[in-house]
Amino acid sequence: MSRALDKDVAASLGTSSAAAAYEAISQALDPRGADGLLEIEILGRRHEMPPGTHVLRDAACLGVSKVSLVQAFIVARQILKAEMEKAGQAPDEQLSAATAVILLMDPEHLTAANTRKRLIQTALSGSGAHEIEHRLRMERLVIDSLLTSPLHRHTKSPTLWSHRRWLVSLYCSLNLSVDVLGDVVEIITVAGERHPRNYYAWSHARWLMTLNVTVHQERLLLVIKDWCLRHHSDISGWSFLSFLLSKHVPSGATATSNVFGEVLSLATNLHWTNESVWVFLQTLAASSGVGGSEYAEFQTACEHAIQATQDSADRARLEASLSWCETYRAKA
Repeated sequence: MSRALDKDVAASLGTSSAAAAYEAISQALDPRGADGLLEIEILGRRHEMPPGTHVLRDAACLGVSKVSLVQAFIVARQILKAEMEKAGQAPDEQLSAATAVILLMDPEHLTAANTRKRLIQTALSGSGAHEIEHRLRMERLVIDSLLTSPLHRHTKSPTLWSHRRWLVSLYCSLNLSVDVLGDVVEIITVAGERHPRNYYAWSHARWLMTLNVTVHQERLLLVIKDWCLRHHSDISGWSFLSFLLSKHVPSGATATSNVFGEVLSLATNLHWTNESVWVFLQTLAASSGVGGSEYAEFQTACEHAIQATQDSADRARLEASLSWCETYRAKA
């Protein structure tokens, strides 16, 4: 959602109670009443709500009126501002609710994100192991809901992804389990679908792979390969798949060869000419994981694709891919 307000939204701000909007939205975002991640959507003027209605909910799906969110944001910001001026006056639950509303409106609000970090650190100092794990799980529900919902700015928000990294690091420092495969499947790939070529999401995935935790590598490879084949124009997904093959798959060259053969076959049969998939293929073709016979198949496929395409840009891209691969395979 854009920070700018259109004239209709601005004109509607004074037509209903801001306090009521804040209460409704903050309660809807409360993770204690959720069984899992929320799917949040901001509803504009095309989705008119009955008077006094600020939120529509159907199981885990949450529709929030844009006008109501702006009103709630004003109230939430007042709460946070008062806390900054008189530290320690607002209850932690109130601050947690206010900052959730603020981040829904503005995912780059650093003060709100840092306030949530401070609340967590304060809670950890006087809590038992069970309470700590519960508190962190509630925070992950809030942040992951924002990162995976159909919200234009949130899925690629550096502030939210940084907050999630801090949260996962806290899990590790407290010796709490981190499900890397689950995070990639449920958070990274969903955020990647919401916002194609999502640099921040896939960078977070690479960072997760550096953690000292057990990951089912073959299962992860299968998940990412299937995702890339369903989103074959997304260079960020292919880049992460290449990263997995080069650094994190025990079977090494065998896995690289198998993936290379499957992707090359599909790219040829389905006439994919987009840059993303061919950059992935040329990268593998120039590596030691691809043998001579497979490389010959790649050359043949490139030449056939060059002859078949009618688009000059696609033809130039394929020719450059073949030339690049011949140069760097010779140096490998």
